[in-house]
Amino acid sequence: MTTGVAIIGGGASGSLTALAMAGVPGLGPLTLVDTGGAFARGVAYSTEDPVHLLNVPADRMSAFADQPSHLLAWLAARGESADPEAFLLRRQYGAYLGELLHATGDRVRRIVARVDALAPEGPGLRLTLAGGEALEARAAVLALGNFAPELPPGWSELPRRLAWRSPWGTAGDWPAPDAEVLLLGAGLTAVDVVLSLDARGHRGRLHLLSRRGLLPATHPPRMLPPLQLGARPRGLRALVRLFREASAREDPRAVLDTLRPELAAMWRGLSPVEQRRFLRHLRTWFDTIRHRLAPAVGARIAALEAEGRLVRHAGQLVSATEQGGRLALRIRPRGSRALAVLTVDLAIPTTGPVMDVRALEDPLVRSLLASGQARPGPHGLGFATSDQGAVLGPLHDRLWTLGGLRRGDLWETTAIPEIRVQARALAGTIAAALGTRPA
Repeated sequence: MTTGVAIIGGGASGSLTALAMAGVPGLGPLTLVDTGGAFARGVAYSTEDPVHLLNVPADRMSAFADQPSHLLAWLAARGESADPEAFLLRRQYGAYLGELLHATGDRVRRIVARVDALAPEGPGLRLTLAGGEALEARAAVLALGNFAPELPPGWSELPRRLAWRSPWGTAGDWPAPDAEVLLLGAGLTAVDVVLSLDARGHRGRLHLLSRRGLLPATHPPRMLPPLQLGARPRGLRALVRLFREASAREDPRAVLDTLRPELAAMWRGLSPVEQRRFLRHLRTWFDTIRHRLAPAVGARIAALEAEGRLVRHAGQLVSATEQGGRLALRIRPRGSRALAVLTVDLAIPTTGPVMDVRALEDPLVRSLLASGQARPGPHGLGFATSDQGAVLGPLHDRLWTLGGLRRGDLWETTAIPEIRVQARALAGTIAAALGTRPA
């Protein structure tokens, strides 16, 4: 039972929120609730594979926006390399966040449980847990992180030995070294799985299937300086023209990095029609430049392609059926009306998280939408939120969110540099709200 603030989700976004709130005098008690108990690490930073690196340099990954060198100082204090442009092991970063969270002591209580629903109770909230127990809080923050990948129609009916339900295997569950494997998707998650298979000595051919067959770009060895791009135009066409013209003269990665601090404002300046056009036609191209690979990772993926062990396919999956103990995939190649068939031993969904909250199976999200306590954000991306991150609806004065659940309103909202700023702002907003509301 708590009369303070409950933070639902204990991964990176929830832990950054807890760290920010723990630093505000009088704001507490704080309760961090996580389904799996991977506090501070979540899925992203729980990996133990040494091939999994951050895709952002160390000097941009401090837990505190006002202390940009905090992570570097933490590394130096442990006798580890503190190169600001190094791409750390993801498990290192998980250890960093974990140590910071541990240092909060009894200011942040941690509970392993799943929150299935929440409802108003007096001036606060009642959180219903999966086992039937309940927590009380004066306010809550939804820090749910990324959700599971979206599965194609009929995927769940396929045998699990042929079609995994998530991108990750377990001990003894990885495919045989010579198995032919298809990864459905070609983004960062797909790259992670390729690296894990490669590190385990996988020799069979790996196929990547995505609509456009594009891989994420690779970071340069050293970060590119900001550019002088001139006045920012309004409207999607004009912004695309600015990007194309600048990219003809400069590295497109540097162009996007220069624009990154303004992306949320640019997104909000687009009309709903322009936003839909971006999502339909430009999002994939944007993602390949925006969400990049560490240089060492990009080099390894390029080597696997050069060896013929990794093959990319541009097209759309039409159907998947069991055939002779293997999986037959009918694919419509990009630009072709004819179908092609690819037969593999295993298919793994690596399409990235579900984006539309209306398609999620998460009990809490479904409950909030069904009860009207939250409503979908623009284009179904996350929840509709206020400028301060309040979840719009009847609980707007006691329920907030950050990160991916603000994607529809902000678009650029899922990386540590943005989440840490949101977490700090939420700490101040919630402290002010609770200070004016009777307990």
